[in-house]
Amino acid sequence: MTRGVASAKRHSFLPKYLILCASSADRYVRQYFYEMAADAALEAVVLCSAGFISNRMKLQVMFPEMNPQMDSYRIGTLLELTRTIAIRFAEQNLRVRVCVQGSIGQGIFTAIPKQLNGVATILKRMDWQSGEGEENEGMVGDFVNFGHIGKEHVVNFKEGEGGEADTQQDDVFILICPQNMQGIESSIIPYLLEMTEAVGDRPMILINPDLVDKASSQGQQSVRGRQDRIDFANSFKTIFQFQNIYYSGTSYFPILGASTLLGPEEMWVSHQRRDLKGGKGEVYVPVYASESMPDSEVLMSTFSQQ
Repeated sequence: MTRGVASAKRHSFLPKYLILCASSADRYVRQYFYEMAADAALEAVVLCSAGFISNRMKLQVMFPEMNPQMDSYRIGTLLELTRTIAIRFAEQNLRVRVCVQGSIGQGIFTAIPKQLNGVATILKRMDWQSGEGEENEGMVGDFVNFGHIGKEHVVNFKEGEGGEADTQQDDVFILICPQNMQGIESSIIPYLLEMTEAVGDRPMILINPDLVDKASSQGQQSVRGRQDRIDFANSFKTIFQFQNIYYSGTSYFPILGASTLLGPEEMWVSHQRRDLKGGKGEVYVPVYASESMPDSEVLMSTFSQQ
């Protein structure tokens, strides 16, 4: 695949019948997002290997079922998305390490984010179609493996007897929702920083990260080294985004529109949601495009003029 080929297949229009205002998405809607995100991730890895973009990347996939702040949040949707992306890489003979955040904190004050509780176990128990005679036979354990966030979970090439590989190194790393937690004195940033150093120049993709500092009793996340943590978090560049836009930060329905970046070399496009006549569904109409993510004031001004 040459530079720009994958992005040339995309367009600025979203499908007519996404119907994201429903309490749960149809299966084809989920599959649409899975495929779009996987295409963008694979394109980004190809561009990274050619030296066109950084190896630090992030996916922001935040339609209602992927937003943990909403009642419609579905952990299965997040894991199905992750599985689709991992399999897409494995189909290209890339070895993938899927990582979930472990406990962080000090002493007895350690915890795992509620959003990620049990995720590591569920990932391994999912149907990867990797059993004998199945479509992806042998994929898990060979091309897809699991771990936690930290340098000790980065596997490098190890030569065995006769010059043959004893251990194959990981080619791509997928990190599921790394995040800081309120009230915990430790930040996830040091674990991520150690891991990026161990990874080197191999692609590292964060899915829906939340790396902003959170309130803690001793202020460790609020003061000490804050700018360094901000700079590190900002070093991960968005390669795909679908973010719904709402009328206010506390009211999630009805949906006003969406801000999208459909690939690492695509334009940022903002869409306004409009209802079809006769209650026959909804359509997302592109109303604004730019080379960088527009801020909320620009979006609201643009929407009000339509």
